[in-house]
Amino acid sequence: MYLCAMASKNKISFRIPSYNDTAIIGINSTLVDYKLACRINDKLGIDLVRQDDLFFEEAVYSFYYYTAGENSPVYNLVSTVCFDKMLLDFSPRIDYLLIIRNDPMRNRIEANKAKIAEIEGVGYVFLMDSHKGRIVTTMMDIEQHEIDILSEITKKNTVDYAKEAIRKEEIFLGLRSSDDLY
Repeated sequence: MYLCAMASKNKISFRIPSYNDTAIIGINSTLVDYKLACRINDKLGIDLVRQDDLFFEEAVYSFYYYTAGENSPVYNLVSTVCFDKMLLDFSPRIDYLLIIRNDPMRNRIEANKAKIAEIEGVGYVFLMDSHKGRIVTTMMDIEQHEIDILSEITKKNTVDYAKEAIRKEEIFLGLRSSDDLY
């Protein structure tokens, strides 16, 4: 998703977000996504959780998310392969992206990369340049997907949503008729 602004009367300019606070680790692995996520969780002491998949150009890519809270690093694990389709056609081949944002300790990125390389089933790991090529537009798509997921989670954490879920469950269990209101 591009951010659009009017630059002058007849011109439109696009502002591409900066990813200076983002590290992208490319991972080549024979592991399925949930096993890799579990092993990354063990190695890095985090808790990547599978979220709604990323749909891109008629393909589905698994998407994992973790953050410890506000002002903490945010981790995404995204598969880049869906059968014969690639989210990023990159050489050497990468099967997953581990995206780390808001981590002020850049030296920890290298340590994380080394820990991931130790995982059995991981072929190679490398730090990608987040400012070049198609990775920038892919990052914007991933970021928009994350925003959509977080807004859905926020919506589900309301009292009205909880009341409606309870009402539906009670109707399903036969404890309430569908005509009953709170």
